[in-house]
Amino acid sequence: MKFTDLNLSESLLAGLRDVKFIEPTPVQKQAIPVVLDGKDLIGVAQTGTGKTGAFVIPIMERVLQTKRDGVKALILSPTRELATQIDQEIFAIGYHAGITSATVIGGSDFSVQAKALKAGVDIIVATPGRLIDQNKVVNIDFSKLEFFVLDEADRMLDMGFLPDMKKIISWIPEKRQNLLFSATMPPEIQKLAGSMMKNPASVEIERSKPSGQVEQRSYSLRSNQKIPLVKGIFDQLDWDSCIIFTSTKKGTDELQRLLKKEGIKAASIHGDRSQVERNKALNAFKNGQVPVIVATDVLARGIDIKEVSIIINYDVPNNSDDYVHRIGRTGRYDKHGIAITLVTKRDSRTFKEISEIKGNKINSINVPDNFRNPGEFSWKDGFTPGKRASQPKDKKADQKTSEKDAPSSDETPKKQSSKKNNKRGKSSKSRQQRPGNNNQDVNKLQSKESNSEKRSSDRGRSSDSNQKDSNQKDNRQSQSRSSGQQKQPAAKKEPAIVLPVIDQAVDRNKRARKPAKGFWGIIKSFIPKL
Repeated sequence: MKFTDLNLSESLLAGLRDVKFIEPTPVQKQAIPVVLDGKDLIGVAQTGTGKTGAFVIPIMERVLQTKRDGVKALILSPTRELATQIDQEIFAIGYHAGITSATVIGGSDFSVQAKALKAGVDIIVATPGRLIDQNKVVNIDFSKLEFFVLDEADRMLDMGFLPDMKKIISWIPEKRQNLLFSATMPPEIQKLAGSMMKNPASVEIERSKPSGQVEQRSYSLRSNQKIPLVKGIFDQLDWDSCIIFTSTKKGTDELQRLLKKEGIKAASIHGDRSQVERNKALNAFKNGQVPVIVATDVLARGIDIKEVSIIINYDVPNNSDDYVHRIGRTGRYDKHGIAITLVTKRDSRTFKEISEIKGNKINSINVPDNFRNPGEFSWKDGFTPGKRASQPKDKKADQKTSEKDAPSSDETPKKQSSKKNNKRGKSSKSRQQRPGNNNQDVNKLQSKESNSEKRSSDRGRSSDSNQKDSNQKDNRQSQSRSSGQQKQPAAKKEPAIVLPVIDQAVDRNKRARKPAKGFWGIIKSFIPKL
């Protein structure tokens, strides 16, 4: 079946060709004829099945067949992003037909929305809270409304919008066509559907089952191993874009900062961000300017982002339905995708429910306790414990340090031996350069210390000549090299220990009076020590 077989207006078919919609999806095949016949409908379909088109296309066709003298359709959505996407689809498909629409969502300019509502539109796409606020100011005329849609009804229930939905339903005419789409049908939604619908038709498409196009993996690990594993996954796979889902708004921002610190360009989106910030982040991700977006479940449902390579559940979702919606962001339109879930011990019970989804296969992998470095991870081969990618760098650094600081390589952190090591530092360098002359070097050092009071130019010259003789005896083949090393500071510029100077300093310290505390200390400081 093709869209041309559904007896749609030529203007709508032109719009469908523009967005390259040729054949309807299974949910569209079943839902569009029912809506065109004017019947109420309950649609149960997972995300990514094309359910937005299942109600947008037939509603626009029905609007074109009516007298367009006011608001004809109201579509309620749980999130701003989903409402915006629905409005964009209405604009694209209805462009040639001249269908007008307005979004009434939080975070956007209130006055601009009010102006659009007063001017009059065919379709309003709204989130419940902002629609109630606008109606207090504008007093929207719903008297000509003929179509009412609840999209993602179970999600609106989870977000606490049930009282708002009931309030909005009380504003609109009782005689209307009702369409309700939901991934699940909890008792509250069933009760709501029963109160507002008359003999509804039902369409159900593969309820709560992940797409077979998605390769699913779970990694059992500790919290501090999550970032190294994510980085290892990015290094190992060939990918273009990735959505990382977290459970909290604070966690979203913290993870974005951690990824940036690791050199991974990422944006974030959650409910506390302004609409301008959310739109900017989402558009940057869709356009490929930012390869990674970190988000809460505001991106889990209904958002159509093409060709997402990887989905990472950084935090395990609360239930199996949320899991299906999250990983449904990839593997869309017959494309292959990868979904990865990071499972800690505290998440194991929640993840057990997810792993038991009927007919679903998740490859579960345990991360070794000693895993720390992204270089130890391989997508195909698993983990190579103990093989640190940073070790060669450390060894090179150690080599450079040892070569640069060779004179002080014998030093230890013990305070009592630090002075001795400083004195021996340069002589140890000469020992390394002349391996066969250790005893002579020790005797020479002892000779210098015993005759330190007799500093003279003759002693300096005789010391130089003695050193040259010893070098010639040790290694005649490397005479030119060793003679060049004789000019090093260790041989000529080593300061001799002048005992009289030390004696004077000790004597001066004995005569100095240590300061005392209090008033008596001040007086005592003026009295010379005898």
